[in-house]
Amino acid sequence: MFIRFLKGSILASFFLIFAANSTTGEVTQPSDTKVDRETLQQIANDPLWHLLLQLKDGKPITNDSSIYISKSFVSPLEEAQNTLALFQHNTQNSCNYPARLRLFKRYIPEFESILPDQLCAEYRKFINSVPAESIKLIYASENVTSASSMMGHIMLRLDGTNDKGIPVKHGITFFTELDSLNVPHIMYETLITGKEGVFKVAPYQEFEQFYLYEEQRNIWRYTLDFDEQQRRFVQDYIWELGQQSPAYFFHIFNCATVTQLLVNIARPAQLNQVASWLTPLDVVKFAQANSLVASTQFVPSNKWEITTLEESIGSLRASTISSHLALAQLHSLSLSFVETKYAQALNQYLRSTQSLSEQKYQENFAEIAAYNAKYKNLSLDVSALPVPSTRQQEGYVGTGFIHQDSRSFMSIRAFPVARRLADDNRSMIGETELILADVEFRVGLEQNDLGDIYVDKAMLYQMVSRVPVTQNVSNWSSSFNIGINRVLTGERKRKLMVQSEFGLGFTREVMQGLGVYSDIIIGAGANKDETFVYAKPVIGLYAYTKLDNKLAIRLSRAYNQYGSDEPIDEASFSLHQYGFQNIALDFEVNIQKVANEYESTASFMLGYRF
Repeated sequence: MFIRFLKGSILASFFLIFAANSTTGEVTQPSDTKVDRETLQQIANDPLWHLLLQLKDGKPITNDSSIYISKSFVSPLEEAQNTLALFQHNTQNSCNYPARLRLFKRYIPEFESILPDQLCAEYRKFINSVPAESIKLIYASENVTSASSMMGHIMLRLDGTNDKGIPVKHGITFFTELDSLNVPHIMYETLITGKEGVFKVAPYQEFEQFYLYEEQRNIWRYTLDFDEQQRRFVQDYIWELGQQSPAYFFHIFNCATVTQLLVNIARPAQLNQVASWLTPLDVVKFAQANSLVASTQFVPSNKWEITTLEESIGSLRASTISSHLALAQLHSLSLSFVETKYAQALNQYLRSTQSLSEQKYQENFAEIAAYNAKYKNLSLDVSALPVPSTRQQEGYVGTGFIHQDSRSFMSIRAFPVARRLADDNRSMIGETELILADVEFRVGLEQNDLGDIYVDKAMLYQMVSRVPVTQNVSNWSSSFNIGINRVLTGERKRKLMVQSEFGLGFTREVMQGLGVYSDIIIGAGANKDETFVYAKPVIGLYAYTKLDNKLAIRLSRAYNQYGSDEPIDEASFSLHQYGFQNIALDFEVNIQKVANEYESTASFMLGYRF
């Protein structure tokens, strides 16, 4: 089944449950319709035509030219001419391009007689089997235990009644299979050459089961306000994408890109304003900003409910419910509404992890069902939960002031897409970070180094996942990074090195908004002079305050960093202020100790999120 190889939002998708196009009936003779150049130019200028050709500002989104009829792109007008010639040569050629044909019919009335649902057996089967009476945008939240899924996943859901009178729901998504452990090769393929994409249309329940239960992600369903004509265009374009098999690029043509193209069918003129590097949340924000969302539904994962509701009922009561679930003795307890929801989520979670037998699960299920009937008029209030679309943008560029080693510098930092530990993570389970292509440098402000530039960081990839341990859910916290970083040596010099680190540990939320953690980090570093392996135990805490900010403290001791005989101790204190749209304010004081000597750094950064 596909759910065994679908591995999160960074995977891209395109496999259709329908085979390559086949036709029925007699071959239709080529049309003798004369189309003047002015009409073709009108088609070529139509924003929807640009969308169907995957163009922004008149240029292809990717260098994959396989989607064009001549296998190369010259101009929107030439592609319109080639499409016209293809349809006129044999109208059955429209079977692969029903969305283009639908647009042509707006300008060429004679083409109304071309009916692909009559000409094309497989297209007709698709339209009848995958109805689009309603379209939903599905956002699966971050999988904080998987680095590849920390940006979330986005897809469409098409609902309706098929030709057999059966209500059906289908998920539409785009991914690629990460079938190698060779990270450099994967990055080269997904960033440079493009990797084979898989466009998948399948029963939606498979997708939801995978994200909601296997990966324990929250799901947000956004019902889109599309009219009938727009929904038909979406169906047709899904079919076209299935015939094209576009290449997957991690940064410019991924699950978010394909979903954005489908959503933009309702707002084709806005495609040029969409960022080139899209994340799943960008698609959600676009739909809301353009008044395309009619309603929203939140579907929490069991793990999220367990973690969140345990804070409400208390650890002692949670322990009591857990022990009674394990023995299938809920009948001896009296449960409140919130406790019932906690028991329901925990019962499902324990069964999914094989920690509870099927018999005990069913006995618990029956008891919980009775409580649900009792509380049928009640529901959990999640109105205070920060919704995904309220988060800041994921690109970052910032500048600030640093006072380091008795000298002053201007600091500049930028990365194209990220979620930082410094960000507001209150809508998530735990604290997470995913930063790609992180560059940071300083510019000297003192008289003796005025204007001198010092590179401090050029990190390719940074990931941290601190998922709290609860009474009944055991989670490892983890971290990984690779890139170039400037670090302090045993000789109190700051040198650049190529480094890679891996960390493992535990996180515990003492109370809502207050967490503590401990990690053990193992790293390797090298420069042109030496290579070394080091170890670094870390402890820390984070606390969200009523002033809408977060305080963080981190203590560490590095052994053998840069081959130093002396351990290097480090303490950092930071304050991150929220409440400003697309503005990030960060204050930090860092103190490092080598032997009996200290080095200190104080910094202030003002960042813009885009």
